[in-house]
Amino acid sequence: MHDSFQDTLDLVLKASNEGIWDWNVGEDSIYYSDRVCQFLGCKKENAPNILKNPESVLVPEDAAYLKNILELALMDEEEELFAIDCRVMRPTGKIVWLRVRGVVVREDGEAVRLVGSMIDISKRKHAEESLAEERAMLRLVVDNVPVQVYFKDIHSRFTLVNKRQAEWVGCSSEMELIGKSDADFYTPTGSKYTHFDEQKIMDTGKPIVGEIQRETWPHRGDTFVQVVKQPWYDSRGRLSGTFGVSTDVTGIVGSQERLEEIALDLQAKNHSYQEELGLAREVQQALLPSNDGHWDERIATVAGLAKIESKYIPATELAGDYFDVIPLGKGKVGLFICDVMGHGVRSALVVAMIKGLMEKASHHADWPAKFLRKMNKGLCRILGTTDVDMFATACYIVADFNENALRVASAGHDLPLLVERGSRVLMDCDVPKGPALGFFEDAVFESRTYELNTIAEALLYTDGIYESANKRGIEWGKEQFVASFLEVRQSGETEELDRLCAKALSWVKGKGFDDDVCMLTIRMD
Repeated sequence: MHDSFQDTLDLVLKASNEGIWDWNVGEDSIYYSDRVCQFLGCKKENAPNILKNPESVLVPEDAAYLKNILELALMDEEEELFAIDCRVMRPTGKIVWLRVRGVVVREDGEAVRLVGSMIDISKRKHAEESLAEERAMLRLVVDNVPVQVYFKDIHSRFTLVNKRQAEWVGCSSEMELIGKSDADFYTPTGSKYTHFDEQKIMDTGKPIVGEIQRETWPHRGDTFVQVVKQPWYDSRGRLSGTFGVSTDVTGIVGSQERLEEIALDLQAKNHSYQEELGLAREVQQALLPSNDGHWDERIATVAGLAKIESKYIPATELAGDYFDVIPLGKGKVGLFICDVMGHGVRSALVVAMIKGLMEKASHHADWPAKFLRKMNKGLCRILGTTDVDMFATACYIVADFNENALRVASAGHDLPLLVERGSRVLMDCDVPKGPALGFFEDAVFESRTYELNTIAEALLYTDGIYESANKRGIEWGKEQFVASFLEVRQSGETEELDRLCAKALSWVKGKGFDDDVCMLTIRMD
């Protein structure tokens, strides 16, 4: 019977991946099952007593913590349980997390024996650390994106906002909004309208996407915002309230007719947002210049002088490529492109940081090297507050028709393809490549200036298009990319970037792009 019970116990412990230990209080020796020895990375004959000599195997701070917890468990006559999570350093140097649980056995009120179990919880601890990291980075984005972000409970009271939202309603800090509602800031008519909208979202589960709403204030003029609002559910699927993103579009709402045109345009652009891709997807898409409703304004400074065209194909829902067009006054425009390391949430968060940093560095936007240097300092400082190694390559050019100059600077990024006017060949672009953004806070970037009237076209791009591979794993390659670009130009047809992408897709034959594809071109008239 005893052997049968022991066999059953062994099977149960094996299934639970736990090991057992048994210690007579005060003795040097301790019993460990084979599984415990595996956790400690040692053999039974030289296994350390983790309870009597924790400093021999635990990291220092955990050893001190274990001693305190053990002392309390042994001294308190009413305490039966001993529990701790601690880090063990194996002889190989590898650190593992262990969950240790035990029962105190007493005789006449004195602790004489501890018996318990032990299990490796390293995977769970690492997952918790990764989750905390992701939350910290998400908070960085929420506080740095140039839009209002807010969460509200089922009574439409603010529970979380970013700095931009606090500034928008005239508060000095985010905490001033917590527990308040729109009724504390807007006119009764305006707050009643938003409250009705939010109740409808919670009742039906249907979001509001891309809607232009009028905000009426008691002590200032009306404003207009583009709104994305979604029902907010907790991890168990229970309704917690609503969350939303609002973008100030007051400047582009000049008349009712213009407002209707913009509303239709935004609804068309936001049609793809109907899928529930989450807040991160919504924020990232809203950052793209082709989606923010200001594209015509961005390129108006070079109207009649040049044509600007872009192509953006994300490989995943959250992309790491980004581009922007910066109007710099009449006859002058800046073109920016970047490629953040990796894919997914982290790269998308860094893209959002870069967008915010571009706004802060806007007073240097006439000069590419200074512009990149300012952005690099900001990105290094933000990433320096985390233990995450991230970087982004970038290229920035300024087309200045007033001074007949094309200024170019690169932060570890592919240099632009410059087509010589009146010919079918590329000019030699000899701009030194500086380090990628986010590596060194004191990095130095250089720029080169070319005569604009000698250039027919400048193409900026990320490596996703020429590194696209077919089913045999063979990449399209930069040579074929450049040759196809010149071939497309020679044909003289419109939609140049679409046809260039089509050539790349014909190479991969239905496999699709492995990486984000982003291209931005300026063609001189």
